[in-house]
Amino acid sequence: MPTETGAYLINLLSILLALTAFGGLLISLYLYQYKESPGMRYLALMQLSTAIWAVFYCLEYSAANLETKLFWSKLSYLGIVYTPIWFYLFSRHFRSATRKISRKTKNGLLIGGIFLILLVITNDLHHLHWEKAAIDPENNTTIYQYGPFFWLIFVSIYTLLTLSIFNISRLIKQATSQTHYASWLIVFASLFPITGNMVYVFKINPIPGFDWTPSCFFISGVILAFINMRYGTFELVPLARNKLINIMEDAVLLIDHQQRIADINEPMLGLLNTERKALIGKKLADAVPHKKELIERIAYSPKPIRTQITTEKTPEVRHLDMRVTPLFDHNNMLGGQLIVLRDITQRIRNEEKILQTNQDLKKEIEENAKLIADLNAYAHTVAHDLRDSIGAVVSLSEMIELEINEENYDSALEINKIISTSAEKTLHVIKELLTMSTIRQQDIQLSPVNMGQVIAECEKRLDSNIQESKATILKPAQWPVIKSHPAWLEEVWMNYISNAIKYGGSPPVIELGFDQLYGRNQVRFWIKDNGKGLPLKAQEKLFNKFTRLDPSRAQGTGLGLSIVKRIVEKLGGEVGVFSNAIPGEGCLFYFILSEN
Repeated sequence: MPTETGAYLINLLSILLALTAFGGLLISLYLYQYKESPGMRYLALMQLSTAIWAVFYCLEYSAANLETKLFWSKLSYLGIVYTPIWFYLFSRHFRSATRKISRKTKNGLLIGGIFLILLVITNDLHHLHWEKAAIDPENNTTIYQYGPFFWLIFVSIYTLLTLSIFNISRLIKQATSQTHYASWLIVFASLFPITGNMVYVFKINPIPGFDWTPSCFFISGVILAFINMRYGTFELVPLARNKLINIMEDAVLLIDHQQRIADINEPMLGLLNTERKALIGKKLADAVPHKKELIERIAYSPKPIRTQITTEKTPEVRHLDMRVTPLFDHNNMLGGQLIVLRDITQRIRNEEKILQTNQDLKKEIEENAKLIADLNAYAHTVAHDLRDSIGAVVSLSEMIELEINEENYDSALEINKIISTSAEKTLHVIKELLTMSTIRQQDIQLSPVNMGQVIAECEKRLDSNIQESKATILKPAQWPVIKSHPAWLEEVWMNYISNAIKYGGSPPVIELGFDQLYGRNQVRFWIKDNGKGLPLKAQEKLFNKFTRLDPSRAQGTGLGLSIVKRIVEKLGGEVGVFSNAIPGEGCLFYFILSEN
């Protein structure tokens, strides 16, 4: 089913013509590299004309209205007329590379081509090329009723094609064993466009009105390009092949049936870091002694081999894709092997980067899923806390207004304190939520941290709690300096110290300290209280569940230790707790971080 795009209908045949045009252009560029070889310049121009023909015919075939089709049809004759002209000139050069075509002959053909094109372009004035045209609605092709000028062009084109085939076929008798097969292939390639055009002109077409000729010319060009790659430049001079191998980025090595090096290109010499004369005729195992096992595996193999190897002698490790192709002689005996090495280092690095990116993404997804699960689990507790706190603020706000109106100022002050406490609790819950959600999103900016200063700041922030509970805090005079995130570490100590005050003895006696883990290049920071301790079952869920372990003794959301765990894990560390559940011995909470 065609796809309508503006004034054009795109279907598989449109795509075929577009690919023909693109392929013709690529083949033309490839062949033009050998413009100094006999006939190669004209063969490249033939493929360029084929591409032009295919482009304009693609536009003609895809056009949805007759006027547009006829416009592109006229332009397609730029390729239709000159394609056989270039093919004929190629055949003349191919027939005799030593005898140049006269300028008069070339100019006559080129001017004749211009004349034929003008006959088509001016058809609206004389209607002698096509008398009328119509669109076949079933296939969207143009059906022409041709006039005498069409048959003039037809005869001219077929005369050139016939002469071209004649020129090429004459070489078959003169061909040596190396070029005999190539000559027959050229004749075979020459028949493709004639066959395609015959199908179109004499209406034996499976798709009425569709011209297969440009696609057939493209196939001819592909075959001729193949012949050039396989057999050189048709004169037993493999200069083009040698040049192509030497300019290849891939490293190429040819070994004979005795595993001796027969040929080598520059990239391979660079890999082996030696000169050509030192390698030609040398056994492969002697040239590359450090790859003895690999050489034994590929030696005399009648099947293609593909594997990856890693260099060892270059300044940096390089990954290479190695292909070994067996070469057989006319008796189907193994005559040697072609070894091609392609540098895939960048591809391997890119694959490693992609793999690492995927792992990072997977980790991030897991972290986000964990965060969502944690927040969902925490939602019930937070909802009740916020509801109670905000509900108290709302109801007490109404009461304070009544007390002020009745001039009960002492009662109003008491109510105001309760409102302030509820608001502070609400603010604390919101702050914990924000901390929880941002820890995993922030990038870590590490800097030297004086742990003594961090703890001093925590004591300052918790001063009222310390005074109210009459807590005693014991700590070292000196603390190690580590590279970490100061603000996050302050949050860790705030949670640990506030929990020790809440759940410690009466009064709380809190001891802070650290241990150097020299073998691991880490420091373990710890805090010990004198509370009643925790049973093992409670310890297991302490950092993971949003529960208050002793609701009767402390108010809170239960989120603090979960925040501690998230922060320390983000910093690459670990958290834990020790307790024998013996009253008075309390708990020892710790976190471990790298010194660097």
